[in-house]
Amino acid sequence: MDGKINKSETCYTCSVCGDEATCYKLYGAEAVCHSCRIFFRRIVTAKKTLTCIMPEPDKCSFDKFTRNKCRSCRYSKCLGVGMNPFLVGSCRQVKQSSDVAKDHTQQARIFCSESDKSRNLSVSECTKKTLILKYEELSDTIYLHPQGVYMKKLFQVDQLFYEQAKLNQRKIEFPSDYIVTIKKVLDSIALPFLANFLPGFSTDTLQRIAENSSITMLGLYTGLEQCFVHGSILDQFQHSYLVSPAFLDFCRKSFPGIEHSKAVPIDSYDMFKSPWAPSIEDEDFVEENIVNLIDLVSGDVEVARLLNLLALFSPVRLSLNKKESFSLKQFQSKISIMIYNHLLNKEVFDNVAALESVSKLAKVVETMNRIGEIFHDGIIYHDEADILEDIETMEIEELAMNL
Repeated sequence: MDGKINKSETCYTCSVCGDEATCYKLYGAEAVCHSCRIFFRRIVTAKKTLTCIMPEPDKCSFDKFTRNKCRSCRYSKCLGVGMNPFLVGSCRQVKQSSDVAKDHTQQARIFCSESDKSRNLSVSECTKKTLILKYEELSDTIYLHPQGVYMKKLFQVDQLFYEQAKLNQRKIEFPSDYIVTIKKVLDSIALPFLANFLPGFSTDTLQRIAENSSITMLGLYTGLEQCFVHGSILDQFQHSYLVSPAFLDFCRKSFPGIEHSKAVPIDSYDMFKSPWAPSIEDEDFVEENIVNLIDLVSGDVEVARLLNLLALFSPVRLSLNKKESFSLKQFQSKISIMIYNHLLNKEVFDNVAALESVSKLAKVVETMNRIGEIFHDGIIYHDEADILEDIETMEIEELAMNL
């Protein structure tokens, strides 16, 4: 030994610019240098729209010496490697006091190492495994982050939900801001996920697509939960959502017996007791299309997972340019073919039936987006005082008509 420190053993390469970096996770990404860390935080805080300095369709390339030339491309690269703007301001070096949290952090890193290490993969290189593992990896940075939105605001709500479900309560209550908070969590996962596979898109466009797809996911998750009401709550959860084995293990430890507790149907939720929407037409629309989704999915877990992926790349009624629309259509086509191949391998499907089912499932995305809008913007929350006041102010004629 000559007493010299092997630099390669103590330094890592920044996944954004190639400079020397530390290996700990930062804003959801691994191996980011100090300069890119500060750059990312400043851009997120400033909330400015960035434009690439190169004309379309050229893209900027940069390294640690030229990284300051184009802020737009540098920021896009930050998103592409997994840096999450929603973690700015809450991403601290927090000592995890819980062995459970340590176990899940380690598991999340294992899943990350098993996923495809290449960044910004082309459509032809993307497989179902690549897409799902990337989404699960990013969701772990949100759900398992000790200072994240889920742990701070939603974990206690889920604990309360589980306690009510275990008691088989027919009126399971949620706080009025639950859906809005869930939407923010979905936004924070969708944005870096899309940035990883759509590197040529502007930050503003990625944000709009992420927010739009999250609305779809609100409707889709609720519908898929109804597709899996015959098993346990854990089955219902893992079949309806794209969540990692690490998070499922966290649920088993946090909610003992969840794998044996009966799944919860939508009519057990207090927030969906009629009248819960601005109009009876909205309520009928939700009910009819969830029934349709149940029929199309038919308890097929693989179809449910692929439908989640399709929704992420299928913004509804969103204005995009031709290049952006074409890029998204490539992913839509890829995932639709995955669904088609899966169905065709089942004995009950021939070629025509598989094609028809894929077409119907693709149309479901638009209806789930509308349902998500109704959930996000239109749910009417009632309390006991509201109900009593309604009864007291009813006209005699109205009461007679309802008898």
